[in-house]
Amino acid sequence: MSLRTRLIIFVLLFGSTVLVNVSAVIYLARSISQSLNAIELIRQRQLVTVQMNAHLRDAEAALYRYQINGEAGFKIQFHEQLERFSSEIAQYRLLASQPNEQQWASELERAHQQALTTGNDLIDLHDKQSAQMDSFIATQSELSAFLSSEATSSRPDNPAYQASVAEMHEASRSMLTAVTGYLASPDETKRGQFTDAVVSFQQGMNDFSSIIQTQKEKSWAVDILSRFNQLKLLGTSLIGGRDLQQSLYANFISIVFNAGQQTIVGKIQPYETSRFAQERQALLNAVSAASMASILATVVISVFAILFMFQLSRQVNSRVTTLLDGAARVTAGNLEEPVTIPGEDEFGRLAVSFNEMMVGLSSREERLRALIGRLAHIQDEERRLIGLDLHDGLTQLIISANMHLNALNSQIGSKLNAQSLQSLDVSRTLVKQAIDEARRVISELRPTMVDDLGLEQGLRQYVNEICEERHWKAEIVTDTRGLEIAPAVQAAIFRIAQEALTNVRKHAHTERVRVELTADDQSLMLRVQDWGQGFDANFIGQDEAQHLGLVSMKERAQMINGVCTITSEVGRGTRVEVRIPLEFLTPRSEHGK
Repeated sequence: MSLRTRLIIFVLLFGSTVLVNVSAVIYLARSISQSLNAIELIRQRQLVTVQMNAHLRDAEAALYRYQINGEAGFKIQFHEQLERFSSEIAQYRLLASQPNEQQWASELERAHQQALTTGNDLIDLHDKQSAQMDSFIATQSELSAFLSSEATSSRPDNPAYQASVAEMHEASRSMLTAVTGYLASPDETKRGQFTDAVVSFQQGMNDFSSIIQTQKEKSWAVDILSRFNQLKLLGTSLIGGRDLQQSLYANFISIVFNAGQQTIVGKIQPYETSRFAQERQALLNAVSAASMASILATVVISVFAILFMFQLSRQVNSRVTTLLDGAARVTAGNLEEPVTIPGEDEFGRLAVSFNEMMVGLSSREERLRALIGRLAHIQDEERRLIGLDLHDGLTQLIISANMHLNALNSQIGSKLNAQSLQSLDVSRTLVKQAIDEARRVISELRPTMVDDLGLEQGLRQYVNEICEERHWKAEIVTDTRGLEIAPAVQAAIFRIAQEALTNVRKHAHTERVRVELTADDQSLMLRVQDWGQGFDANFIGQDEAQHLGLVSMKERAQMINGVCTITSEVGRGTRVEVRIPLEFLTPRSEHGK
C-alpha cells in the first residue's frame, strides 16, 4: 500500500472521526438546547402554579376575613385575588403543551368560576344577614321598650296583666339571645331556645288578649302582634341564613381544597417534577452518548481531542449538577445562595434566570411577611376598636339593663310571687355575669398593660389576673436584662402569651401554669407551659383550620423573625416556646425589616 493511499486512508479516517465528532457535538448542542428550553418551560409553569396556589389562598383568607369583619376592603381583595388567579390560569394554559395539562387548566377554570360564584353568594348573604340583624335588633328594642314602659305602667295592680306583659318582654329578649347566639355559634339548642321563646311570647300574647279592657289596649295588642310577627320572621330568616352561610362556606372551602391541594399540589406539581426529572435524564443521556462517541472517535486522532471532549463532558455535567443543586436548595427553602456558573452560554443564562427567580421569590416572601405584619397590626387595631365599641356600647347597655332590673326589683319585688321573684333574681344574676364577661372580653381585646407597665410587669400582671380567675398555681419568671425592645415586638410577644394562656384556659384543664420571659446572649425567650391534658402536636400541620390559635402564634413569631416551637403530649401538658434573636428586638427591626 502506497504512502499516498495510506495518507488518503488516514485522511479519510481522520475526516470520518472529525465528522463523528462534529455530529456528536451537534447532537449534544441540540439536546442541551432542547432540554434547557424544556426546563425553562417547566420552571415557568412551576412558578405559575405557585402563584396560582398563593392567590387562591389569599382569596380564601380575604373571604374569611370579610365574613368575620364585614369590611369592604376584604371583599375587594377577594375579587382581586380571584382575578389574578384567573390570569395565572390563562398563562398556564398558554404554557401547557400536553392534553392532561389543558385538562387541568380547564379544571382550574371551573374551580375559579365556582369559587367566584360561591364567594359572591356568601358576600351577598353576609350583607343581607347584617341588614336583617340590624332590623331584628331595632324591632326587638322598640318592642322591649314599649312593653317595659308604656304597657307595664297601664295596670300596675293587675297581676295577670303584669304577668302577661312580663312574659312577652322576657320572651322577646330570649328571642334576641337565641338568634345572636345561633349566629355566633350554630347550635341546635339555640334554635330550640328561639322556638321556645316564640311559643312563650305567643302564650303571653294570648293571655294579654284575653284580659284586654280598653280600646287602647286592643290597639296595643295589634301593634305587639305585628312586631312579634316581624321578629319571628326575621329570626327565622337569620337562623336559616346562618345555616345556608355555613353550607356555602363549606362548599367554598371544598372548591379551594380541590383546586389547590388536589389539582395544583396533587397533580400539576408532581407532574412538573416528573417532567423535570425526565428532561434532566434526557440531558444526562445526551451528554453521555456524545461523550462516548467523542471518546471512541478521538482515540485515532490525538490526546488533545480526547482531553477536549472529556473536558466538555465534565463541564456540562458540572453545570447541570450545579443547576440541580440550586433547584434542590430552592425546594428546601434556601433562597439566599445563588447558582454560580461562569460564562454567557445557555447554562450561564439559565443560571442568571434561575437567580432572578430566586430573588423574585425571596422578595415575594418578604412582601408576604410584611403583609402579615401589617395585617396583624390591623387586627390588633380592630380588636382595640371593638373593645372600645363594646365598652361604650354593649357594656353600657347591659349595665343600664342591670340598673333597670334592680329598680324593677325595688318597685315591684314585694308584689311578685316567689317564682316570678326567683326569675327576676336569676335575670339580675345573669346580667351581672354578662357585665363581668363583657369586661373580661374587653380586657382581652384591648390590653393596656404593656403600654402602661412595660412588657415584663404587664405580662406578670396579666398572668396573675388570669391565674387568680382560674384558680391556677402560677410560676412567673421575667428577666429581660434591660433589653431595648421595639413596641411592635412587645405587642407580638404579649399577644403570643395571651393566645397561649387562652388555649390553656379553654383546653388544658390544668391547675398549674409557668410563664418565663428571659434573655441570654443570643435571643429573647418566651415560654408558656402547663401540666394539663395535652394533645398530639402532629395534628397541627395536618389540619391547620382546626388549630388557628396555634398557627397564629407561629405566624406572629415569624413576623418578628422569631421561631415558635409547640410541644405537647397527651396527658403530660403543653409547652409553647418562642425565641427571637437579639438583633431583631430593636425598633429598626419593626415591620420585618
